[in-house]
Amino acid sequence: MKAEWIVRRGNQNLLLFFNGWGMDRRVADWLVSAWPSGDGRDIAVLCDYRDLSLPAWLGEAMANADSVDLVAWSLGVWAASNAGIGRVGHAVAINGTPTPVDAERGIPPEIFRGTLESWNDENRKRFERRMMGGVPPEIAEAVRSERDANDQQAELRSIGDAVARCPAESAASWRFSKAVIGERDLIFSPENQRRAWREAGVPAVEIAGMPHFPFTHLAGWRELLA
Repeated sequence: MKAEWIVRRGNQNLLLFFNGWGMDRRVADWLVSAWPSGDGRDIAVLCDYRDLSLPAWLGEAMANADSVDLVAWSLGVWAASNAGIGRVGHAVAINGTPTPVDAERGIPPEIFRGTLESWNDENRKRFERRMMGGVPPEIAEAVRSERDANDQQAELRSIGDAVARCPAESAASWRFSKAVIGERDLIFSPENQRRAWREAGVPAVEIAGMPHFPFTHLAGWRELLA
């Protein structure tokens, strides 16, 4: 996967932000400008899950950090669960589950396949409208991924193949501290999110009016990780 620093000040506390499928660092850059600095944490953004291996430099930074926390959104929840991270303090999942292609605990397989096979520039626009429901247009444009549709489709295909090889929830050495569910999520249905986290024994909070893109309904890193 790809990883980049978005806050790097030599702090000993590290926050990993696992982005959604098809996204790039623009979401994270917007969050840094819109939210508090991270409460004394260096922040790295991760995306593009065609390969779940962490870059060596990030592994070294994690090994040298006093603490490692993570926030994962959408398909980033699955990626974080399968990235081989060995030490996590607080971990928050937002609008996603560790079983992303699942009729009852994720995206139904037929919908996942339909999205994958029909992905093009026009359907991407429709998907983004569903993802961003109610988000101010200037924010939607500011965070819109600059990756092209073919690149996003290749990533989604790789994710589907990886999930098919290992359909069960990963046996990570850590577990999510809590999940945040948007009641207006049109990508991962709230019902399936509730079921997945209830079965996993992870406490979940629901936010009224929050679409799949959650960040205009959340207060900041500190509140998320509390």
